[in-house]
Order: sequence, then structure tokens, then C-alpha cells
Amino acid sequence: MVVVGLLASIHTLGVLCAIATDQQFTSNLPYNFTLIASNSTFPDASITGVPLVLGQNGATTGATVYVTSTYASYPYNDYPSLALTDHSLRAFTASGEWFTNATAQLSGRPLAWLASKYYRPPAAQDYSAVHVPAHPFPLLAAHGMQNLWSLCSASGPHGQVNVVFNVPAGPARLGFDPARCYAVMLHMIKKEW
Repeated sequence: MVVVGLLASIHTLGVLCAIATDQQFTSNLPYNFTLIASNSTFPDASITGVPLVLGQNGATTGATVYVTSTYASYPYNDYPSLALTDHSLRAFTASGEWFTNATAQLSGRPLAWLASKYYRPPAAQDYSAVHVPAHPFPLLAAHGMQNLWSLCSASGPHGQVNVVFNVPAGPARLGFDPARCYAVMLHMIKKEW
């Protein structure tokens, strides 16, 4: 039932948000990149944005969970390089190790990651890069939608500011208040070594 509701929401938003025919989607990028979020709520918003990192979000036996956060709210960058391969997002350590993948992207949930050196669950294949003429860098899309990302402040006095997909309207839930979120575009900036 949740999946049906998610797909219906995405379809409805897809119909409401016209996608220009000159946009090109790709499942792979030939280079590693970092992410920055730029405010898309203003008509003159530039791509000067805030850098994003994988922020701590918990752990379980043999695995660590991360969410995509602003560097200002989580000032550590243990995974400075990302890749898009076969619709999957991968994160690499500073030494180039890969044991971290983005999880399945659900509506109303943060862009999350799972890291484990002990087991490697299949990577979610929800992601693509969108080349839009108005933007000099590709935009990250989930389920073919690049315009449904938001930055949301987590609850609490020192809460991280996280990237959330398709923020629902209504009361606070899932650790953030939708009224305190704002729309962003996620730019995929080529990683220069």
C-alpha cells in the first residue's frame, strides 16, 4: 500500500511538474562528483549553494547509516567522492574505498546511505543525472524527478540539515517539520583530484 501511494504521489507530481523535452537523463556519470544544494525557491537563485556530506544517522551490527546533510550542520566529510553507476549512488572514502551505497529513495524520507564492510546489500537503482540547459552541472534525480529535493532541519537543538525527497505537507513527522523545509536543486559537481 505504501508503494502504491508513493508511486501515485510521484506520478501526480510528475504530471504537475512539466519536464522540458530538452532534458537528458543518464544512469551513469563518467567521473566522480560531490553534491551541492542550491535554493530553488527564488527565481534568481544561482548555483552557489551549500556543500553536502554524508552525516551520521545511526548504526547497527556491522553497518552504519548516513543521511545527506549540509556540511555546516555536520562538519565532517568521510566520503568526499560520489559516483553514479547503473542508477545507483556510491560513496568513496578519502582513500578510495567503496563500501557505501545510497538506499532506496522513499517519498518524505532523507537521501540515506548504508555503509558496511561485512556485507553489501544490493544498491538501490533509483537515481539518475539530468542535464538541463539552464544549469551548468547535472542535477541529481530520484525516480526521474530532480525538482522534489528539499533541505529540512532535523528536530532538536543541534539537528542536522538533511536532504529530503518529496516533502509531504502537514504536521511535523519523521524528525523534521515540513514548514521549515525549502526546495533545492542538487548539483553534481565533478570531483577534481
